[in-house]
Amino acid sequence: MPMELLSLIGGSAAGFLFRFLAQKSQDQKEMFQQLMAANRQTTDNQDKAAQRVGIDVGRCVRQLIVLSVLFATFLAPFVLPFFGVPTFVEVDATQTNLLGPDLLKKYFVEINGYLFTSENRQILLSIVGFYFGSAAASNKS
Repeated sequence: MPMELLSLIGGSAAGFLFRFLAQKSQDQKEMFQQLMAANRQTTDNQDKAAQRVGIDVGRCVRQLIVLSVLFATFLAPFVLPFFGVPTFVEVDATQTNLLGPDLLKKYFVEINGYLFTSENRQILLSIVGFYFGSAAASNKS
């Protein structure tokens, strides 16, 4: 193989390699600039959202949730029975069938008073744990 041909092939390969690396570097630069622009836009949107809604709104919503759970836990069992509002509970009962599989029937039974479910207890425990945990983690000097 003549030296001129090897030189032509080597020069072409080197030119292709350097052009490829330059284009790849340019693409990475453009991608980085696009990511930075998108990050600026996201930050601007977050700042605008924070200006639209005050910081105290989230705290007020959390306090409203806590107060309603506390009402449902401590006051409702004593206050609501005085108003005579009936409470219905769904009960599952199996009915034995001699000719086939047992049937599962749902009945609604009226109870007197206020129904305190295990979910109410779990929510109360979660709230108490959250407030004790945040109080323990606070950094007040």
